[in-house]
Amino acid sequence: MSRSGRFYLSFLQSGCGSSGSNGRERGNNVQRSKTLLLFLLKSVIIYTLLSLPFSFYDGHMEIFTGKIAGTFFGKFREGGFVLFSETKEPTKTHINAGIYAYTRPDGSCDTATDDIISRYLGYIPTILLISLVLSSPVPWRRRLVALAAGLFLVTMLILLKQWISLLWLCEINTWLKFPHFTGIGKKLLTFANTFIAASSSTLLYFVVAIWLLVTFRVEDFKVKTEKKLVPK
Repeated sequence: MSRSGRFYLSFLQSGCGSSGSNGRERGNNVQRSKTLLLFLLKSVIIYTLLSLPFSFYDGHMEIFTGKIAGTFFGKFREGGFVLFSETKEPTKTHINAGIYAYTRPDGSCDTATDDIISRYLGYIPTILLISLVLSSPVPWRRRLVALAAGLFLVTMLILLKQWISLLWLCEINTWLKFPHFTGIGKKLLTFANTFIAASSSTLLYFVVAIWLLVTFRVEDFKVKTEKKLVPK
């Protein structure tokens, strides 16, 4: 066969291989698009169902938030205490922060007060994680493990936000006589309160990061390529 004939045959073979590769790539893109759309659809449905304004959801979340926070922050800083109590509104928890040394003989005590919306503090971040994990395109065993690990981390994140809020409550109520922050400590507390405790969106960004961390592995993001067969 002449050199021109061999060149033409080689050109045709490479063209056919390129067409096959492009076809597989288009098929993979279509499959990835379907997977993404199905994930988005399932996550939106689950989140919507769990976020419906049922008092059953909010009431149990208020009890859970109050008990967990009360366990961690019942005794607060040096000689202080924090009480979490239910209110008439199922989405709201009342906070009293005081110092034992100021307790009167009759048991009463002046306290700094605040109200937290348990729906935004704990419930919304929790159901966001649940909807993302349960909708993820990974095996069910990995989903369940990721859900358990994610719920633990989200709970710790919620407690961190509550801790910052309590520190700020005691900081602005100077009459409580708690040790106050100064210098860099005061700046860090102000920053944390502004961007974490006082912001509802920051917590959701952290929840998305937790979802990615506990659900996926590095190899899930690697593009799998097939070896091209070069005809001889």
